[in-house]
Order: sequence, then structure tokens, then C-alpha cells
Amino acid sequence: MTEAVIIDLHPRPGKFNELTVLVKQMVEEVRRHAGCLQAEILLAPERDKISVFQKWQDPEAFSEYLIWRSKQEHLDRVYALSEAEPDLSSYTLCEPG
Repeated sequence: MTEAVIIDLHPRPGKFNELTVLVKQMVEEVRRHAGCLQAEILLAPERDKISVFQKWQDPEAFSEYLIWRSKQEHLDRVYALSEAEPDLSSYTLCEPG
């Protein structure tokens, strides 16, 4: 079953642009990861919010990605530029029909 993931980030004051640049780099890596079907960045500067939408082949592919990502240095930088921990929600996509 296809897995959809939404990650919400709340930049520290004055760090919206810097965090956006970092997230763009990270999303490029996500797109190349095995099992990733889609990865998009959603920006809401008026609300100081950055969201990432990811679509994965299955929950296992997403789980393998999370293990890989946890070992990358970008994650520490995300935490340093954010007011709070990223809010991650995952869903099983309801297939049409």
C-alpha cells in the first residue's frame, strides 16, 4: 500500500529562507531514494510554515528512508533552524475504486 507523509516545519524567527534552502537540498535527496514516488515542498511564508509532502511505494520504503535520514547531518541543522521538532504524519493512501 502506498504511504503518504506530511512533515510540517516551523522556522525560528528570521530563519525561513535559510531553512527553505536546506529543505530543498533534502527533498532532492528524498527524490533519489529507493521507493520514493514523489516529494514536494509547500511554503507558507505568511504563516512561517514549511511543509513537505512525500509519497512512498510502501511503508517499508519510508521506514528504510527514515533510518537512512537519521544518520545524515542535515537533520541536526533542521533542528537548529526550527522552533520545535518537525511534526510528521503518515497515512496509507486510499486507492480509487
